[in-house]
Amino acid sequence: MEVFVLASGSKGNITYVKNEVVSFFIDVGISYKKIVQKMKAYGEDVSAVNTLFLTHEHSDHIFGLLGMLKAGHLKEVYLTQGTLDSLSSEVRQLLPKTVIIKADESFEFRQFKVLPILLSHDAKEPVGFRFDWREKSFVCLTDTGYVDESYHEVLKDADLYLLESNFDPKKLLGSRRPFALKQRILGIQGHLSNEEAAVLMNKLIQNKRSKWIVAHISEECNDAFDIEKAIVDHVEDLLKIDVIFASQESLPGIKL
Repeated sequence: MEVFVLASGSKGNITYVKNEVVSFFIDVGISYKKIVQKMKAYGEDVSAVNTLFLTHEHSDHIFGLLGMLKAGHLKEVYLTQGTLDSLSSEVRQLLPKTVIIKADESFEFRQFKVLPILLSHDAKEPVGFRFDWREKSFVCLTDTGYVDESYHEVLKDADLYLLESNFDPKKLLGSRRPFALKQRILGIQGHLSNEEAAVLMNKLIQNKRSKWIVAHISEECNDAFDIEKAIVDHVEDLLKIDVIFASQESLPGIKL
């Protein structure tokens, strides 16, 4: 399995996953033109990607969906009923085969075992995912105010995590953002702070060395130094974790 983060953050989110059997996108939050350009830079053909997993309906996760649908490459879209209901009528009319998924109900997808994870975000029915293929596992968790403790056992000891560390609280509160927006981000349906993300990773990484792609980093209210400080303060064994910072620039593929 190989994972490519094409873009991450409030300006757009999209992840490309492939193995020798299948390839798919998780979210399409940048324009179709940019998706094509980024895939070409990897030497990949966007027309060969026929499957999309959607986490939720916010623009920074579906911005390129209409363009993808008009291009005609997608054959199936996996999403919750809440996400489907929240899409525009124009998008819904162009959707190919849709597979309605539910949090906590795992399913098989082309030799992958997929477990949707219920998230806490101000969207209709947002989910994250754990993908297991052979002996390797990849967890995608962004856009959530917290991760319920009931999920810690099923999420622990993955080989790769795409987990958000969105903001530094002091920088957020000191920013020029409207107070209502600050409340939203800080709330249980907002985003994970650096400390919350680091504490969560410390609980999840138990018996193996894992990679953490730090995702959905606020450009205004966060930076790498603040994130690293939180990791040093809250991760007990720093040798168990390899940290990679995501942004709007594409990351090299990570092989598992």
